[in-house]
Amino acid sequence: MAARKGLQLGLTLLAAVSALAGGAFSASAADGGKHINAALYWFGTSLDPATEWDGWTTCRAGITETLVTVNENYEIVPLLSDSWEQTDDTTWKMHIRDGVTFQNGKAVDGEAVKRSFERAMETQERAVTAAKIASIEADGQDVIFTTTEPFGAFLANISEPMYSVIDVDAGTDFASAPVATGPYMVTGFEVNTYIELEKYEGYWNGAPDVDTITVRNIDDDSTRGMALQSGEMDVVQRVAWTDLPTFEADSNFTVYNTQGARTRILVFNYQNEALQNKDVRTAFMKAINYDALASVLGSGVAKAGAPYPASSPYGYDELDKQEYDAEGAAAALAQAGYEDADGNGYVEKDGTELVLTITYENNGYTTMLEAVQDMEKQAGIHVELQQVDSISEFQDNGKYDIVATNWQVLSTGDPQWFLDSMYKSDASSNYGHYSNAEVDAIADKLAGTFDIAGREALTIEAEKVLLDDVASIYLLGENNFVVANAKVKNVVPYPIDYYFIDNGMSIE
Repeated sequence: MAARKGLQLGLTLLAAVSALAGGAFSASAADGGKHINAALYWFGTSLDPATEWDGWTTCRAGITETLVTVNENYEIVPLLSDSWEQTDDTTWKMHIRDGVTFQNGKAVDGEAVKRSFERAMETQERAVTAAKIASIEADGQDVIFTTTEPFGAFLANISEPMYSVIDVDAGTDFASAPVATGPYMVTGFEVNTYIELEKYEGYWNGAPDVDTITVRNIDDDSTRGMALQSGEMDVVQRVAWTDLPTFEADSNFTVYNTQGARTRILVFNYQNEALQNKDVRTAFMKAINYDALASVLGSGVAKAGAPYPASSPYGYDELDKQEYDAEGAAAALAQAGYEDADGNGYVEKDGTELVLTITYENNGYTTMLEAVQDMEKQAGIHVELQQVDSISEFQDNGKYDIVATNWQVLSTGDPQWFLDSMYKSDASSNYGHYSNAEVDAIADKLAGTFDIAGREALTIEAEKVLLDDVASIYLLGENNFVVANAKVKNVVPYPIDYYFIDNGMSIE
């Protein structure tokens, strides 16, 4: 029944999207030119990279670029900046690559980069705090950044798409037609519907082979898959995990799959009295069979059990990861004073049953959470599921027990952003109100550490504390996959999912 409802919903959504497109997903390619129809699973509200998280969309669409980027091995590599040096603990000198131009032909120099960064910092506070920028100076092709304090994650964090370099003097609407440096420039845009792109012939790294691209917003996984099967889409980010085997077995399609850096997490509300008890959190964690959960959801996910994925250099194999342990769950509940005194299958304490509600908004999480609910029931923990339209209001008002969400835990290839945002006691994104002085101290020390080996060691140390404290539950890592028809070539899957379209993607 669930599968039938999902199919019906997908067909309805596909029809709606087709109607928005006038019955076809594009005819915008120039006569005889190469065209690709692509679909993303999320659009922001604009194409202004400095607004909220909208830069993730412009980066995915090949419109905007940052000074440095993160490759498939989580390494920081040059992009618009071809070299840099750290002149002291708080000063970074970045050289802007010669020959880079904006999509209007204007040369990109240090002053243009400075003005773009300053606009981003004026637009949203996150652009100030994420890289701890105190001031910026320009000198020819050089940009000199001074940070408010020694900050080892600076270089990685300026790879975040909100720092995309745009021409602030272009005279165009930043929200609908930013002039940037990427291989594709915007020729049309409708909020939450489509982006029309045309190749930029003057792109510094070589003009794309594809002339035009239509990027559609299709937020339902099944609908994206059906659009690909019908031929209306050529390449999409993600399909429903249940559809992956179909595409993998069909020679007309290619699945590009890599372990991603996005983790599905259960976030505890530490204002809940029961969850303040580490034994309760331990029991909840040990009741989950992570291997079985990954098996249920198939090749779209991988077992997690730790804050950072196995594909990262942060000690996954040496950690005491979260694992299924039925006896351990029972022992932890008993230690916390819970027992099934009335024989109804659920534990209680002082006459009050332990009931915990998991709140979530993602339709794709229902199967996963129903499995978790059943696993917790086997341990005697009563779990209710609450699906809502928007989870942010619950995170803001604290009216929840557990939130099921996901985090791009290595969004800049560096571990500090997730650690600072999610677990530091005073962090704005720490909506669970987690507080651990040891984690705070490690995060502070990490900020002042610049060598790679030292940062890796401190990250592993922080992970061990978080795991020992059962700070959160790390259910599954989402594989980052792209599915394309066989005509599409040169697709590169990245563990960080805001990389997608580039100048190398082509179509026969």
